[in-house]
Amino acid sequence: MENGFRSIFLTLLLFGLTLSPGAKAADETDAAANSDEQSSLVQPQIERAEFDESAIDVDDFEITVFAGMFSIEDFGVNSVAGFKLGYHVNESIFVQFELGESDAGETSFEVLNGGAPLLSDDERTLSYYQFNLGYNLFPGEAFVTDETTLNSTFYVIAGIGDTEFAGDDRYTINYGFGYRLVFWDSLSFTADLRDHVFDMDVFGEEKETHNIAYTFALSLFF
Repeated sequence: MENGFRSIFLTLLLFGLTLSPGAKAADETDAAANSDEQSSLVQPQIERAEFDESAIDVDDFEITVFAGMFSIEDFGVNSVAGFKLGYHVNESIFVQFELGESDAGETSFEVLNGGAPLLSDDERTLSYYQFNLGYNLFPGEAFVTDETTLNSTFYVIAGIGDTEFAGDDRYTINYGFGYRLVFWDSLSFTADLRDHVFDMDVFGEEKETHNIAYTFALSLFF
């Protein structure tokens, strides 16, 4: 009988200890320690790399001067130059007005026959204007050094306009693509390839011609 009372007493004593505030505090301390250990495992400390990054200025207008080569169908490859005025609607879309001029060379017919020229000197001057819409298709970054990066973008562009050549005005569409690098906050460099499509009847029969211009440009934002 005495042994039975001792067993009951020990059982009640152990049960009371498990419910005591000290035991609860110990359990909470152990749980907090486990939580801190898990947090340190899933939250590593990573240092952020710092570098200078060029960006387009807050101003949305840009003025551009360009020069390059213009392959005029049947008239050889000739130099071209001009300027553009653009407006950036947002980070993706921009609109552009462009003026350009080139002087056409001799046709293969004129070179081979050595006869009278098909066009006068004034008629050989090709000048055009066009209104274009561009879209920045692949914006990205070009890393120049470990600490310097330049914003860049690959864009597509298309538009309509007019070309004055061989004594006539010719409705023109153009389309192409380009690559832009942004230096500092307000200066950028662009390489551009464009196809100018218009009808021409210099040889007596009207046909659609494709005239490829590849240019390099510097732009100033303001």
